Amino acid sequence: MDFEIKKEDWANFFKSLSRRRYEWKTRIEVFNSEIGDQVLSEGLSFNGITVETIGGRTSIDLSVGEHTESHQTHNFQNPKKVAFLAAADNHSDVIDIEEHDGTKTLITFVEPMGIIIGFIEEQVAVAVG
Repeated sequence: MDFEIKKEDWANFFKSLSRRRYEWKTRIEVFNSEIGDQVLSEGLSFNGITVETIGGRTSIDLSVGEHTESHQTHNFQNPKKVAFLAAADNHSDVIDIEEHDGTKTLITFVEPMGIIIGFIEEQVAVAVG
């Protein structure tokens, strides 16, 4: 299901998303007619998204990466649209942030994979007769 988030709900939406998707791996892509389509990062952990409104202008800050050498912050000044694109399999949700010049940034969240840390062998007795 894809839906646009109302501007007045951006702060609460991103606060909730930041808790639910913290440390998930991300892929950040930018689509712009002047610079073309570019992948800005892939595989960096999600730290959070915050929204700040001052004097009628809104900014959205996205933070990804675990260490100073891989950390990135992306700032969106007065974006016009935010949409949530839910994955059919619930494993790759996408946030679409659109700016006034037509630039679109897609943030894809990749669900962490579980790790098998051991197994238990069990025997089942079957009664015959």
